[in-house]
Order: sequence, then C-alpha cells, then structure tokens
Amino acid sequence: MKSEHVAFIVEEMNCEHCVAAIRERVSRLNGVYDVLVDLQAKRIVVEYDAERLDAETIRGTIEDAGYTVK
Repeated sequence: MKSEHVAFIVEEMNCEHCVAAIRERVSRLNGVYDVLVDLQAKRIVVEYDAERLDAETIRGTIEDAGYTVK
C-alpha cells in the first residue's frame, strides 16, 4: 500500500449539494481512503492508494460529475 494525497480546485463548487455529490462519487473509487472538502476554499483533498488508483482517475471522476477541475 502506497498512500498518497492529491488536491484539486473546483471553482464551480458552491453549496453543500456540490460537496456531497463530489464526495460520494470520489469515495466510491476503489483505493480511496478519505475525501476532505473545503467548500470555502473550493478545494478537495483525496487520500488514496497509489498502487490501485491514480490522480487522473480521481480528476476524471470529478469531471464526470459535471465539474471543472483545476
């Protein structure tokens, strides 16, 4: 197991519904340990197992939920 963290900025995230939608989708990915969302900073930090998952897959999952990731 190789635990890593990745952070994303999602400027379109502006309410608790957005937070819940993103957290739910990312949490479902195999290898995600934790999803921390700071609505005010519009920042998402994901702790994940780098041997089972990569940052681009996480980014794609957020984008598939309808958000633009920076």
